[in-house]
Amino acid sequence: MKSFIFATLPIFVAVSVAFRVDCLAQDGSHCVFMARNAYIERKYEGALIACDGTNDWGHGGGVAFSIKVGHSNNPRNIGELPIVLTDQSTSFSTPLVDSFFTFSGASARWLKQCLENHPRCTEAACMGVGRPSRLMDVGDDNGVDPKIVLMDSSKPPPVYLTLSHCWGGAKILRLLMENIDRLTKRIAIHELPKTFRDAITITKRLGYQYIWIDSLCIIQDSPEDWRINAAVMGEIYAGSACTVAALTARNAHDGGCFFENARNPLFFRPCRLSPNWIVKGNQYIGTDLRLPSPSLSPLPLHTRAWVAQERLLGPRTLYYGSNGLAWECGTCSATEGVPNGEVSRFSPKASFFAIMLKVTGSRTNISDELLEELYELWTDIQIAYSRCALTYFDDRLVAITGVIKRIETSTGWQSMWGMWRERILIDLLWFVEEPSRRPQTKEYLAPTWSWAGVEGRVMMAIGGGGKGCQWTAEFVVGGKLQDGRGYIRLKAMSRPVVLTAQGKLNPGLGRRAPTWEEVDWEPDEPLEKIDLGCELRCLSITRVLEYFGPGTPSFEMGLVTRLADKNRDGELVRLGVFRQLREAKTLFPDSLDDATEAILV
Repeated sequence: MKSFIFATLPIFVAVSVAFRVDCLAQDGSHCVFMARNAYIERKYEGALIACDGTNDWGHGGGVAFSIKVGHSNNPRNIGELPIVLTDQSTSFSTPLVDSFFTFSGASARWLKQCLENHPRCTEAACMGVGRPSRLMDVGDDNGVDPKIVLMDSSKPPPVYLTLSHCWGGAKILRLLMENIDRLTKRIAIHELPKTFRDAITITKRLGYQYIWIDSLCIIQDSPEDWRINAAVMGEIYAGSACTVAALTARNAHDGGCFFENARNPLFFRPCRLSPNWIVKGNQYIGTDLRLPSPSLSPLPLHTRAWVAQERLLGPRTLYYGSNGLAWECGTCSATEGVPNGEVSRFSPKASFFAIMLKVTGSRTNISDELLEELYELWTDIQIAYSRCALTYFDDRLVAITGVIKRIETSTGWQSMWGMWRERILIDLLWFVEEPSRRPQTKEYLAPTWSWAGVEGRVMMAIGGGGKGCQWTAEFVVGGKLQDGRGYIRLKAMSRPVVLTAQGKLNPGLGRRAPTWEEVDWEPDEPLEKIDLGCELRCLSITRVLEYFGPGTPSFEMGLVTRLADKNRDGELVRLGVFRQLREAKTLFPDSLDDATEAILV
C-alpha cells in the first residue's frame, strides 16, 4: 500500500472548482492528478491533506484514497476518493450545473422510461378510481399566468401531476370562498410560495399543463368541500401521471424543490484524470427511500402523515431534495448516483403495488400466504404512519383512508377504525412506543381499542401473522352503538388487578403479592392518568406457545381495561396491553372454561 502526502495548501473540499494535486509516494514515485468537480461544503486553509492508497497504483484496477484533513498530529477522515481505470462505456458528457439539469436530464428520462416501458406501473395507475374536482393550469412562459380550473365531472380529467409537500405551519396562499373567483381567473406568481413556484416550473419542463396542489384545489374554509375531496385524496394521487415531491423542504417557503448551493449534479459524475484514469462518481450519497424505522430517521416530507398515502398510491414519484434527485415507481428506484435505476427491496411503493396487483389478479382465490404478506406490509405501513405528524389529530384516519380503501376493495377485508375485522384479535395487541395521550377531537374519532385514537408510534406485540398463538378470546360482533361510538364484543377470560405504586399490575387486590406474580404491561397513556388502587381488569387474548423456544413456557397477552362509566353498565375502555410468562402462579388458569362476554368501547 502506498502513502501519499499532499502538500500543505488552501483547498476547497466539496467545491465545484478544479485543482491540481502533486502526490509523492514513499518509494519516491511521483504522480499528478487534477480534480475538476469536487463538491461544495467547506474550506480548509493551511490544512495537511493525507491520502493512503488502498491498492497498488499500477495494478489491480485502481486506487482508493482515504482523504484526511487537519493538522498532521490530529487528522480527520472526510471520505474516500476512488480512482480506477477508465471504462470505455463511461459517459463524460458534462451536464449543466444548475436546476435545469433535473429537467433535461434524469427526471425527464426516468418519467419517459416508466411511461413507455413499465407495464406494471401502467397497470397500477389504472387502479386509481378518484378524480380531482379542480386542477391548477400552470400557464406558460409567454405571459399566461396559472389559474385554478374547475373540472367537468362528465368528462375524464386531463393528464395531470400532483404535488406532495410539507405545509409546516407556514402562511401560504390558499383557495378560500372569498378568493375563488379571483384565483380561477389568474394567480400572480409572486403570491405563491417557493415550493409551488418550483412545482409549476417542473410541470412545464416535463411537458404537462396541469398539477393538483391540495391547498389550492380544495376550498380550505368549506367543510363540505374538504370532506368530499379528503375522502378521495389518495385516489387523486393514484390517478396522476407523476407526483412531484419536495423531499427536504420543511414548509412551502423553505428551499422548495431546488435548494440553492446545496447540490451539484457533477458530484455524481465520473471525472477524467487522464486518458486511462478516472475518479468514480459518488453512488452512496443520495435519497434513502426506505420506510422510517428506529434506526432510520425520516426526511422532512415523510414526517407528514398525509404523505403516506400520497407516496403509496401515486404510481410514480420524483423526489427533489437538498441532497439530489430521486425516482420511485412500482418497478424501480433511482438516484443521481444510480441513474439507471435498480429494483429496490426497500421501496414501499414497489412492495405495495406488487402485492396489490397479485391480490387483484387472484380475485376470489387469494392464497393465505399472499394475505399474510399483505398484512405484514400493512403492519409496516401502520407503524411508519403512526409516527408521522398531523396538524389536526382529527385527520388521523382520513389521512390514511385511501390505503385502507384500496386494501378493502382488493381483499374484501373490512376496516373498523383502522383495525381489520378479519384479524381483530391480533390487531388488538398494539402498543405505543412511549406512553402518550389521547388528544381531544372536534368529532368522535375512534374507540379506545383502536390505535387511531392514541398519539405516537404504534407497535405490534405479535408478529408473523400470529403463528404459534393459541387464541384464548373470541370475537363475537362489532360495530356502532346508537350514539355513534364504536364497540366490539369479545368472549374472553377476565381477571381483576390493581395498579401498584411501581406501575405493576397486582392480582392480589390490595394484598401484597410476590414480584413474580405481578404482571408487566404497556400503558397507552402516562400512569398519572390512572388512579392507584383503582380496580382494573385484564382480558386474556392469546398465549404465545414456547415463547423462548421449544420446551419453554408460553406468554399470556391481553388487554388491560377499566369500567367505562358507572352509567354504562359493563362497558370497558382499554388502558394498555399486558404480558405474563406462564410459569409458577399466573393470572389465568390453563383451562379456558370461564370465559365471559365483555364489551369494549
